[in-house]
Amino acid sequence: MFKVLIVEDERWEREGLVEFLDWPALGVDTVDTAFDGIDGLEKAVRLRPDIIVTDIQMPGMNGLDMAKRVREELPQVHIVILTGYDDFEYAREAIRFHAAEYLLKPVEEEEMLTVMRRVVRACEEERRLQLEEAEKLDLLEAGRKAFLRHALSDLLAGRAEGLEQAADVGAHLSGYGERLPAGYAVWILRSPLDGGIDALEGRAETALDRPVLAQAIGGGVHADFALLFALEAEEAQRQAELAPLLLRELAEAYAAEHPGEPSGGEGRWILVRDAGMAALEQAPAAYAQALRSLKAAVWSGLSGIVAAGAEEEARQRFVRDAEALGRGVRELEKAVRASFGSGREAEALDAIDEIFARLAEYPGAGPAYVGGLLSGLIEHLETLAAPAHPGAAEKGASSLEALLDCESRADMKRYVLAVIRSIAARLHEKRENKEEYVVDRVIRLVEERYGNPELSLAYLAAEVFVSPNHLGMLFKKNTGKTPIEFIQSHRLSRAEELLRTTKQRVSVIAEKVGIPNTSYFGTLFKQAYGMSPGEYQTLSQR
Repeated sequence: MFKVLIVEDERWEREGLVEFLDWPALGVDTVDTAFDGIDGLEKAVRLRPDIIVTDIQMPGMNGLDMAKRVREELPQVHIVILTGYDDFEYAREAIRFHAAEYLLKPVEEEEMLTVMRRVVRACEEERRLQLEEAEKLDLLEAGRKAFLRHALSDLLAGRAEGLEQAADVGAHLSGYGERLPAGYAVWILRSPLDGGIDALEGRAETALDRPVLAQAIGGGVHADFALLFALEAEEAQRQAELAPLLLRELAEAYAAEHPGEPSGGEGRWILVRDAGMAALEQAPAAYAQALRSLKAAVWSGLSGIVAAGAEEEARQRFVRDAEALGRGVRELEKAVRASFGSGREAEALDAIDEIFARLAEYPGAGPAYVGGLLSGLIEHLETLAAPAHPGAAEKGASSLEALLDCESRADMKRYVLAVIRSIAARLHEKRENKEEYVVDRVIRLVEERYGNPELSLAYLAAEVFVSPNHLGMLFKKNTGKTPIEFIQSHRLSRAEELLRTTKQRVSVIAEKVGIPNTSYFGTLFKQAYGMSPGEYQTLSQR
C-alpha cells in the first residue's frame, strides 16, 4: 500500500480530491492534505509520501517550487501536477524536474483515475525493483558474512586456510581502509542474551563503533562467543576502557528484551579481554589463551571483565602451594570421615564447607586437581556406607567423571553435597537396620562372587565387619540356612542353569561356580539333583 499527499489551497477542491477516487482500490491506504506549498513541504518531509498531487498556483510557495524542494529530500517521490493554467512554461518546468504527470483542471474522474493507476503502477514497479535490489544486496552481504565467519573460524583454530584469508578478515575489520589498525583484539564473552550471533555482532559494533566479527563457541547450555576487532593506535594499550562499553550495551539490550528481570550484570556476564596483538597471525594463540581464561573464570565463579592470562599466574603460584593445600584438605577429609562414622553429619557438612573455603583461597587449583581430591573423599565415604565390593571401584571412577564434568567450583560443591547426603541416608539406614543390612549384604556378595573358590564364612564375615560366629547365627536366624549352605545352594543353582542351557564341559562349569574339584562338584550335584552333572546335561538338552 502507498501514501498520497494532496497539496491544494482551495479547500473545496482539496477535500473534493480526497473524496474523488476510491483510493484503497488503487492501492493507497493513506491520504493526507496540505493547504499550501509551505505546509506541503513540511508534511512531505515528515510523512514521506509515495505520491504527491499538487496544484501549481498557491500563496506562499507555488507547487513547482515546493516540488523541487521535496525532490531534494525525497528523490523517489512521484509528483502529479494539477493546475487550471494551460501554460506551456508550467508544463516545461514540470517536465524539467521529472513530474510523473501533468493534468489540467477541471479533471474528469476517468482521466484522474487513469493517471493515478499509471502512477501507482510506476510506484509498484519501483518498489519491486527496490526489493529485488535489496534482496540481492542481502544475499551478497550474507555470502560475504558467511565467508568472513568461516575465515574467522579457520583463523582462530590456526588452520592454514584461515591464515591465508587473514588479509580478507583484516580488510573487513579495518572498514576497508577507513581505519588504520595498530593491532587486533580477541575477546571471549559468556552471555545470557537471546537473539543469536547476528544480534550480538550488531550490539558489539554499536558499542565499540567499529566492525566486529563474532563466532559462537561450542554448543552447550551457555552462550559463548569469540569477538575479533581492530584497535586504533591510541587504543592498543587501553582495552580496559573499551570492555565496559560493550558490557553496558549488552546489559541495556538484555534489560530491554527482558523487562522486569535483572540485567544480568552480576554473575551472568564474563568478558575476557586479551592484551592485544600486532598481527592477525597471532590470533590462534590469543584465542586459546582467552578460552583458558574463560574456563578459569567460570571455575572460580568470577563475572564481569577478566584479563586474559591471569589464570596462568595463579596456576604458577599454586605449584608452590599445592603441597600445603593438599595437606590441609586431607586433614579436613579425616574430620569428615570421623564425623560421618560417629553419626555427626552436621559436623561433616561443616567440614565440607571448610574444604571448599580452603580451595577458594587457591584459584590456581583447577578442576582436575580438586576433582581428584574430592573423588578420594567420596570413595572413602562410600566404603563407610557399603563395604568394599566389585562395584566400588566403578563408583569411584563414576564420581571422578561427574566431578570433572562440573564447570565451576560451585557446581562441584553442589555435586559433592548431594552425594554426601545420599551416603548419609544410607549410613542412617545401616545403623537403624543393622541385622537386615548385614544379611542383605551377604546375600548380594554371594550372588556377585559365587565363582570365587575362596568364598567362605570367614571371607563374608570380614566383608561385613562382624565375627564369623555372629554372622552364622544372624544369617541362620533370618534365612533358615547357614552362610555355607546358602553359598552351596546358590552355586549348584547356577551350575544347573549352565548345564541346562549351554554345551560347556562339566569341569568348566564346576570352575565357574567356584568348585574347581570336579569330583567333589559331581558328588554335591548328584546329592541335590539325583543324577550326575553329565547325565543332567544330556537329559535336559535332548
